[in-house]
Amino acid sequence: MTRKVAVIDGNSLMHRAFHAVPPTMNAPDGTPTNAVFGFLSMLLKFIDMEHPDVLICAFDAGKPEFRLKAIEQYKANRPPMDPDLRCQFPVIEDMLESLHVPVVKLAGWEGDDVLGTVSALCEEKGDETLLVSGDKDIYQLVTDRTRVVTTRKGMTDVVVYGPDEVFERYGVTPAQFIDFLGLKGDSSDNIPGVPGIGDVSAKNLLQKYGSLEGIYEHLGELKGKQQQNLAENRDLAFASREVATICRDVEVSLDLDALVFPAYTAEDARTAFGKYGMAMHLPHMLALVGEAPVIVRKPSLAYPRRLAVGEVTASLEAACAADELIGVGVAEDDQGSLFGSSVQVGLAFSQGCAVLDGEEALDVLAAALRKGRIACFDGKQLLKSAIPSDSVEPRLISPSEALSARIFDCSLAAYVCDSSAGDYSLEAVTARYAEWTLPEAKDAAARALRAAVAALAFAPAAEKMLAERDATEVFRSIDAPLTPVLVEMERTGVAIDTARLKSMSDLSHTQLEGFRQRIFELAGEEFNVDSPVQVSRILFEKLGLKPKKKTTRGYSTDASVLKELAGEHEVPELILKYREQAKLSNTYLDALPRLIANDGLIHTQFNQTVATTGRLSSSDPNLQNIPVRTDFGRMVREAFVPLAPGHVFLSADYSQIELRLLAHLSVDESLIHAFVTGADFHASTAARVFDVPMEFVTPQMRSRAKAVNFGIVYGQQAFGLAQSLGIPFYEAKGIIDRYFETFPRVRQYLDDVVAQAKDQGFAETMFGRRRYLPDLKSGNPQTRAFGERTAMNHPMQGSAADIIKLAMRKVAEELESAGLDAKMMLQVHDELDFSVAKADAEALGALVKDVMEHVAELKVPLIADVSTGATWAEAH
Repeated sequence: MTRKVAVIDGNSLMHRAFHAVPPTMNAPDGTPTNAVFGFLSMLLKFIDMEHPDVLICAFDAGKPEFRLKAIEQYKANRPPMDPDLRCQFPVIEDMLESLHVPVVKLAGWEGDDVLGTVSALCEEKGDETLLVSGDKDIYQLVTDRTRVVTTRKGMTDVVVYGPDEVFERYGVTPAQFIDFLGLKGDSSDNIPGVPGIGDVSAKNLLQKYGSLEGIYEHLGELKGKQQQNLAENRDLAFASREVATICRDVEVSLDLDALVFPAYTAEDARTAFGKYGMAMHLPHMLALVGEAPVIVRKPSLAYPRRLAVGEVTASLEAACAADELIGVGVAEDDQGSLFGSSVQVGLAFSQGCAVLDGEEALDVLAAALRKGRIACFDGKQLLKSAIPSDSVEPRLISPSEALSARIFDCSLAAYVCDSSAGDYSLEAVTARYAEWTLPEAKDAAARALRAAVAALAFAPAAEKMLAERDATEVFRSIDAPLTPVLVEMERTGVAIDTARLKSMSDLSHTQLEGFRQRIFELAGEEFNVDSPVQVSRILFEKLGLKPKKKTTRGYSTDASVLKELAGEHEVPELILKYREQAKLSNTYLDALPRLIANDGLIHTQFNQTVATTGRLSSSDPNLQNIPVRTDFGRMVREAFVPLAPGHVFLSADYSQIELRLLAHLSVDESLIHAFVTGADFHASTAARVFDVPMEFVTPQMRSRAKAVNFGIVYGQQAFGLAQSLGIPFYEAKGIIDRYFETFPRVRQYLDDVVAQAKDQGFAETMFGRRRYLPDLKSGNPQTRAFGERTAMNHPMQGSAADIIKLAMRKVAEELESAGLDAKMMLQVHDELDFSVAKADAEALGALVKDVMEHVAELKVPLIADVSTGATWAEAH
């Protein structure tokens, strides 16, 4: 009888699970278990999908000698495994053995070789084999009887590859796959391949010539650089293929005929899962041996009945009248529509669901936003369907209606609960927290309906999650009210002087060419300054400078290396300046004109769920990254102008807000006194630290005190201060020691914050925004130290982020009723920027200053500096 044998690549699944699951779970003894949890999630998903008769798990136990000899650097420069992942391998191996799943580790062999050998044995016996792995090289093993199972995204989006699927994805057959890897290489395993040959060219060559041998037999038919690269790297290509080839004849001590899955008892499962506190998956494992009813993720989200189009309006009105939650989802056709709007709007009520398109959909969406209580995923995107960023497109609801819209954003709630998860999409959030998976949605209508139904179903769980993590107030008072403000700011946009930008771009390119020519002159030859490989050759071979770091591609020429080398030769310093200016030039001067929308403005996107600190980020373009204190940064800001004739740029910026928060939170009397008196804070600190009267504080003393003030907020230690100031370690340590002697409550406060974070697993702001810090439990001292610095900083940086968010909402509300000709355009961390009519500038400045300085009560004054100018540069 043909059996289905599954072989798991344990290393591959553990690595994938470790990076997919937030590091917020631990065994009773404190051992991290997020990778184990993810591994089991993927394993159970696979078991439900394929129902294997035999289950085997293979792990790496060394590297075969022949691979090491073929290519010396094979896996040599792989970064060391994260200690929080390494400590979980014994856990998963112990659990698998308790469940009577054979764990195979062969000294000197990798898990792939076990998979290859078992699949070969199964093919001889006529069995079907399923290889569960995320590694690319495993596709060489695919045959009609051996298939590969992998996850496409996250943990539950599983796909099975047979020969046809391999060819469809890569354009080569499984038999050609080792030649494919020999040509293109595999950076994850340090397999170099042939320089200049990527996926497409490797595929084309193999489709034409069949194999590596075939390619080299017809090398004369190729031309140019491709022929040269292949000719010069023939040995490397064949060595890369050899390294990529999986062995299929390793001595595996397994009696395949005697194996069966499941072979464990209910008691085995209870013991294994109880030992590590993995209760969530236990019912599923018990169900597999008939101990309990199957409790698994439902195959699809349960949809209520479909409403007829004529029922939608009545259902919406009834839900609004009863103040019932309405699930809403929005999606656009991938290729748009030739006839009118391409927006699809899904609606889910307690009694039914529907999806609408075109103008009717937008009308219903606007009505729901005006009158309804909405649940959704990505509330900002939902609002933008009614308030498009490009102001040429009509808006469906007014600014006041947007501010008063009642939207429960499940994605934003998940972010507030855990800002380190990274992905807050519908798919990611439901996979992480819900007891069901999502049905496939192939078009915009299906996606919109799925989002609506999922939001209505998930919202109660999200509310509960917020309450359990004491995050409800942060969500409802700070983050959720900010969403419509950001949508309005994105629609407002910013204006640029394109002529000025063009002249700046021309000047920058002239300066860059000047850098290049001077570099060529000093190097004694011309080369590609943008090529790290060529820069490395010039610095370390031509100029004879001593390399500092080695990477898989040779000696590093990154910024840290160039800074270190700048004291030895002028070329590294010039290359560093060239790179910095080229990056800014490409990112802003050359790119900004291409981002102008139909209304003549640039509309950046403000992201609420990206920064782990609680801060906002900006993208497309990122206007928060323009340097403030450099000449080039100021030059870029000169191109940003007010929105209308007769307007000026107005900038309001919190002064030293994080240091003021440190004084407030630490309750250090000396620090509070320094701010309350209104004296020059950095000079006052210098006077205290260096024990001199204020009038004898030198610029150098003040500069060092300033560095310490800001460094302390970010948890900087003596080594970091020494590097930033260019002074000896002992001198930096002395300065920090005197600082803490001067402000003793600061030291005590920071120590208490770290201790509390270690005890609770998180640090929090003065408003209760938590940042979970699994790094504090890491076995790696460097990782743990980073967690401690993060714990120290979060109360200040996170509180500053909360305060500016509160101020933005309050300013938006005040502007609605103030009757001023003004628009809020930008937020850059602690700075708000406006376009305002000259006649209203004074009134706006007073309004904004009053709101920013009184939106939170501190033990020290909150100060907002307000200034105006004809450009952003002048106003800041």
